[in-house]
Amino acid sequence: MENKDGHIAVIGCKRCGKCNNVCSQGALYRVDGITRVDYSKCTLCMKCVKACPNKALVYIE
Repeated sequence: MENKDGHIAVIGCKRCGKCNNVCSQGALYRVDGITRVDYSKCTLCMKCVKACPNKALVYIE
């Protein structure tokens, strides 16, 4: 894992679920179809950010 001090933010989720399929840590979950991040599980691998076709997941420092 790279050393990062930020977090993943979900902004404007379109409910496609593609990000949920790539998280190997189980850090993503859905509430009413919208993706949320469990920060206690997230390792900031950025797979979800890269997988989101709508750019709804972003890394914020």
